[in-house]
Amino acid sequence: MKTPIAARFSAFTLLAALLYALLVMAPGLRIVGVSFPRQVWLLENAVLWKLGLWLWLAMIFGWLWLVVSLLWTYLPSRRMASMLQCGLLVIGTTLAIGGITVWMAGLPAILGVPSVNELLPLVDALALGMMGAGACVGGSAIVWIGVDLLRYSSLARSWVGVAIGAGLLLLPSPWLLTFPWHLVGAAICWLVWALYLARMPRLPSAYSEMG
Repeated sequence: MKTPIAARFSAFTLLAALLYALLVMAPGLRIVGVSFPRQVWLLENAVLWKLGLWLWLAMIFGWLWLVVSLLWTYLPSRRMASMLQCGLLVIGTTLAIGGITVWMAGLPAILGVPSVNELLPLVDALALGMMGAGACVGGSAIVWIGVDLLRYSSLARSWVGVAIGAGLLLLPSPWLLTFPWHLVGAAICWLVWALYLARMPRLPSAYSEMG
């Protein structure tokens, strides 16, 4: 796998999804407070809402591509730890995609029904619960993989520390997703990490003594 290519894709999709969420989707993401303006925005901008969530899915794919590429390059797949790390990646990705899908399909479906005020909090809770759990599991995988990269790879330790910082910021997501500014911090850390890898023509060779 070409890790610098994966890093460029991850950086591009992350930046696009982050800017789109902050500049376009913000009215639909205001969960706390009066819900009527949010409902009106979602009803009038269903296409923009779904487009933003498709960008989030592309961002998740870019993140997974980059992480798996680093695993393939530096961490032997035969290790028990690598198998468990891959399992965490699959679980975290599945949960996050499930939460995004609930928002993508569920919110537009309930906006026109009379009981929307009762259903909207339930859909939000389900989507945020799944996305929060996915971010927490994915963050724990990033931290674990980052620690292994510090041990086994020839990548600069300070830059790997930035990736670990992104993972640490994701860990409290199940409790903080109503106020998701920690995700912006995690996104910035991951963007810096991806840009560091993206500018390399090729990665440093893995240590031959890895086992």
